[in-house]
Amino acid sequence: MLKEFKEFAFKGNVLDLAVAVVMGAAFNKIVTALVTYIIMPLIGLIFGTVDFAKSWSFMGIKYGMFVQSVIDFLIIAFALFIFVKIANTLMRKEEEEEEEEIEANTVLLTEIRDLLREKKDI
Repeated sequence: MLKEFKEFAFKGNVLDLAVAVVMGAAFNKIVTALVTYIIMPLIGLIFGTVDFAKSWSFMGIKYGMFVQSVIDFLIIAFALFIFVKIANTLMRKEEEEEEEEIEANTVLLTEIRDLLREKKDI
C-alpha cells in the first residue's frame, strides 16, 4: 500500500497538478493586488473617492502592495522550481535504475537462452 501511495503521490502528473495549484494561488495574489491596489484606486480617482495610504502609495495607488505580491509570487515560483527540479532528478534516477535492472535481466535471459540452445544441440 505504501509503494502504491508513493507511485501515486510522486507521479509526474500529480506533481504538475500540485505545482499548478500553488502557482495559481500565488498568481491570484498578483491579480488581486493589481485590482485592489492599482486599478480600483484609479477608478476611485475618476469618481472622486481617493484613499491615501501611508505605505508606498501615490494618490491612493498602493503600488507597494502590488510589488510585494509580485515578489511573493517570484519567491514561491522559485521554491517550486527547485522542488520540481529535485523531484524530477530523483524520479529520473529511479527510472535509470529500473532500466539498468531490465537491461541486466535481458542479458541474463539471453545468456540462459543461448546456453539452453547449445545444450539442446548437443
